[in-house]
Amino acid sequence: MKKFLFLFLVIALAAACKKDSYGPVPILTFEGYTVPAVDSNTNSFEAIFRVKDGDGDIDSSIFYTIHYHIPSTLEVQDNKKMPDIGQNAGKSVNAQVRVTLQKIDFQRWVEHTGTRPDSLWMEVFVQDRAGNISDTIKTTKIPIYKQQQ
Repeated sequence: MKKFLFLFLVIALAAACKKDSYGPVPILTFEGYTVPAVDSNTNSFEAIFRVKDGDGDIDSSIFYTIHYHIPSTLEVQDNKKMPDIGQNAGKSVNAQVRVTLQKIDFQRWVEHTGTRPDSLWMEVFVQDRAGNISDTIKTTKIPIYKQQQ
């Protein structure tokens, strides 16, 4: 009976130790948007991500590129600050990050022309201070509805 109890405690302890160990490479996942669609009246919305980093040497920036359904549309890589993420040196990080996109970020179409994208999506990654880069992920597409002229 004591052997079973000892074995059970060792297994439970090993499982508890592995639970929050994410490793040195940051892990980034997409959780969703705060709106189901964007239209001409949308002033801002948020893309929600989960950032995990085992050694806590994550910097405070998340890098992204916004893509539109029309290939000729200008696509520029940008980054946003992730508040308080960079203060976790030496500690495991498991944080929700919200990237707020203002109208200037996603309204790159010209209303009076025929080039009207019908959706947008993002490619996103994070990098830690050791140079480890998470996988670059693509968000799901979010529809864009525009006023008809």
